[in-house]
Amino acid sequence: MMGQVIFIVARESVEALLVIGILWAWMAHRADARAGKTWLLGGIVAGFALATMLALALVGVTTFLGAAARSWFEIAMLSMAAVLIVQMVLWMRKHGRTLKREMEGELDRHVATSNWWGVFALAMIAIGREGSETVVFLYGSFLQLQSLANFLSFFGSAVAGLGIALGLFWALQVGARFVSWKWFFRVTEWMLLFLGSALFLTAMGKLLSKHLSAFDLPGWVYATVWDTSGVLSDSSMFGSLLATLAAYRSQPIVWDILMLALYWGTLAVLFGWQKRRFAATRIAPA
Repeated sequence: MMGQVIFIVARESVEALLVIGILWAWMAHRADARAGKTWLLGGIVAGFALATMLALALVGVTTFLGAAARSWFEIAMLSMAAVLIVQMVLWMRKHGRTLKREMEGELDRHVATSNWWGVFALAMIAIGREGSETVVFLYGSFLQLQSLANFLSFFGSAVAGLGIALGLFWALQVGARFVSWKWFFRVTEWMLLFLGSALFLTAMGKLLSKHLSAFDLPGWVYATVWDTSGVLSDSSMFGSLLATLAAYRSQPIVWDILMLALYWGTLAVLFGWQKRRFAATRIAPA
């Protein structure tokens, strides 16, 4: 679980740092940079505040729920996290190459109309989005914390993820000729998609064990498809890491395979649809 925390915080923090870097670099070259940076910093702080408020709201909601309602809420949040991951990857595949140009264009439009509130809102939304996604992604992990040691490990992993993000951001800035942003995001896109499959499988496992088990499902749904626990058990340290980051199961049942097929099949359809839209855009008359 801690590996999942480190990866999520690192990946989302790098993306947030990229946005902050674009906004700050754009503002630094303006004659009115001093006034603009005040609004920019205010938007960044407000974005973090939004993410914090979401985290507190989720914890508060969970506290007041009964056992059954809490189970459904956990399933919904894990499923939403998987959906958000897929949506984020699709969005980055569409806007990743033009993100800097689009953001600077939006900033230019706001400043041209002396609308500093627009700059504030753009920064707040950009940072709030990354922070809120992090909160949703880690919500399931947070619910599993039971002891002080667990909490310390969780927040220590979050700090480690942030440190890794700062190091990666610096390395990508100074070593762009060796490691490009394009390849960084392409690799982490696939890592995120595997993480999404793990979150979705966990949600569907909870659905089966806590709710669908009351129905008379056919026995083959629970049949074990294969057993690789002798090679790599998902209760071992490395196997557990693969389970949380890539939906690895050493003894998957038919239900697990069906849910993974549903997840990756849906992704294939969405990627194919997006690819066709890109192709249609390129050949469309001006």
